[in-house]
Amino acid sequence: MTARFVDNVRRVTTAEIAPEHATDRRRWAVLAVALTGAFLVIGGVSIVNLAMPSMQSTLHTSANTVALVIASYSLVYAIFLIAGGRLGDLAGRKTALMAGLALFTVAVAACGLAPTAGSLIAARVLQGLGAALIYPQILSIIEETFDGPERNFALGLFGATIGGAVVAGQLIGGALIQLDLGGLSWRPAFLVLVPVGVVALVGGHVSMTNTTSRTRHSHLDLGGILILGGALTMLILPLLEGRAAGWPWWLVAVLAAALPALAGFFAYERRLLRSGRVPLLDPALFRQRSFSVGSAMGIVFFMGSLGFAVYTSLVLQTGAGFSTMRAGLAFAPTGLALLAASLTAPRLIPRLGRHVLSIGYAVLAAGLVATFVTVELAGPHLSVWTLAPALIAVGAGQGFGMSPLVGTVLSGVRKTDAGAASGALTTSFQVGQTLGIALVGTVFFTLVGAGEGSQSERYLFAYRGLTLFLAALAAVLFLLVFLLPQPKARADVFLDRHPHGLAGLVHAAYLATGGRAGERLVHKILAHHQNED
Repeated sequence: MTARFVDNVRRVTTAEIAPEHATDRRRWAVLAVALTGAFLVIGGVSIVNLAMPSMQSTLHTSANTVALVIASYSLVYAIFLIAGGRLGDLAGRKTALMAGLALFTVAVAACGLAPTAGSLIAARVLQGLGAALIYPQILSIIEETFDGPERNFALGLFGATIGGAVVAGQLIGGALIQLDLGGLSWRPAFLVLVPVGVVALVGGHVSMTNTTSRTRHSHLDLGGILILGGALTMLILPLLEGRAAGWPWWLVAVLAAALPALAGFFAYERRLLRSGRVPLLDPALFRQRSFSVGSAMGIVFFMGSLGFAVYTSLVLQTGAGFSTMRAGLAFAPTGLALLAASLTAPRLIPRLGRHVLSIGYAVLAAGLVATFVTVELAGPHLSVWTLAPALIAVGAGQGFGMSPLVGTVLSGVRKTDAGAASGALTTSFQVGQTLGIALVGTVFFTLVGAGEGSQSERYLFAYRGLTLFLAALAAVLFLLVFLLPQPKARADVFLDRHPHGLAGLVHAAYLATGGRAGERLVHKILAHHQNED
């Protein structure tokens, strides 16, 4: 693998570069800007996961409110992700990316300076909107800027940036919070991203040109965005605040109204489709079993993954007495194992097909049970080393259960619907992440309230119960794999078109993207596959 990667780099930078591209060195600056945007969006998430205890202490607020700080970013990102891609089509990639970088940079500065929990949540909403504008443009920019082996190399760097940002975000965030620079506690974890955003803005202004794609899919469904946003907010907010508020009747009513609001969203989308316009989400996709089952799998998987990351960070610090730096180090094996499994999965898919997912979810469940056993035996004496084997298993299970997911699902979807399905799947993943804060948090804090003893003992008790709950979710995912239809095309169609050992990185990157970027890439790969068949 490493030898192939090095060989690919050598040939990309020498003989295989087309002469007309060799003189345009500016494209590498464009790639640097795009990758910096990816690092900001992903690193900005993982940095904050470690900050919950210090935020609660310094802002004098509840754990539920701090959970809303994290969830607000994911919620806005989920709502506007597809819209961000279509805005890039209408206004231009550079315009959308620069607007997103500007919003994101201003937002992280506002987060770092926020005097209250309310102002921090508002800044996080703005940060999520900026991320939704940034991320869908990245694959589009790479696709339009590079050809052939250069594109494969650029996509590989994109995947490596995502994996590196997850690990680096935990380590950088942990170090900055623990250093308590100037007595600022968690604030430097946001402020450190400001100069990175400024550099990306300057680089984008100097190196990029604006490109658009005025296609049928470029229509912006503002009505659908507003209705879906309202429905998801009605679902998420009661889950975050209900337990702490004692479930007053009006919160129960808001939660109950979320389902009719979602039904109204689908009715609106069907009416929009009948009028000849392009909806945010085509309801007809759910009549295809591969898509409906795959969407459910994506929501459950990402709900469990983010819920595990956030509440493990909280428990390690509050329950086990880890410093923020030690908590960040404890997660490093998980990120590395996830990346290694993502690289290995493409080699297994030709032989095992969709059951690479089955293996992933079985390993994930085993890793979560091993985490339960480790915490049960070690109690408050947990260490990075005793926890590492279980967290490595969790990361490996997540990698095998994530990397082939989109390709497996879309290989069972009609090829004419693959583009729309890819964007919709990615939105479902982001909804799952938001639920990972809200629903998993509700389970965790309910268990905390049921525990006895000191705060540390109650948190460790709740965490043991939570790992078993998440293991049960992994078991549900294992069973859902068998409901997926046998694919009409090979499940590895999205992996085997990227040579030189970069397939796992490329597909992990593709999985994390949405909107028009993912749509165009899927159409291109499907067309290529169809021609070869």
